[in-house]
Amino acid sequence: MTCALIAGSFDPITLGHLDLVMRASRFSEDIVVAVGMNSAKNYRFTHDQRLHMVQAVLAHFPKVRVMRMDTTLLECALEVGADVVVKGVRTGADLDWELVQATVNRDFGDIETLLMPTRPELAIVSSSLVRELLTQGMDISRYVPAAIIPLMTDNEASEKRPTLK
Repeated sequence: MTCALIAGSFDPITLGHLDLVMRASRFSEDIVVAVGMNSAKNYRFTHDQRLHMVQAVLAHFPKVRVMRMDTTLLECALEVGADVVVKGVRTGADLDWELVQATVNRDFGDIETLLMPTRPELAIVSSSLVRELLTQGMDISRYVPAAIIPLMTDNEASEKRPTLK
């Protein structure tokens, strides 16, 4: 059985992330989506809120497990027994960064990385763009799964964090 790890901060999860999970499900019997932290990033949503949003979006995918990641990607991949790390690539800058990470994954964990080009219609979609649109009070529905829109109420222009149940 092939286990694929898709890790990210998902601040918030976007249609690009969802597309990556759906495409990975075509070649992997088990997909682990790990919601992580990066100390170099400033997050709009807490770790728990991001985890909850990803769970809400992926709840109906039988091959997918969602987990909180409090370690490095490599440590998480080894912990869950991943055969491959799947990463989406939108731009040349993404590719440059992911090639370095793929080398580290292979050198230190003997784990391969599959880089999947983003579909052209999703190439501009990023969590950063969604956060900027939220700050400006703009409609984000074309960039994020519908399931998370109710979870992001009261934060568009005010920067208030939503209360997730």
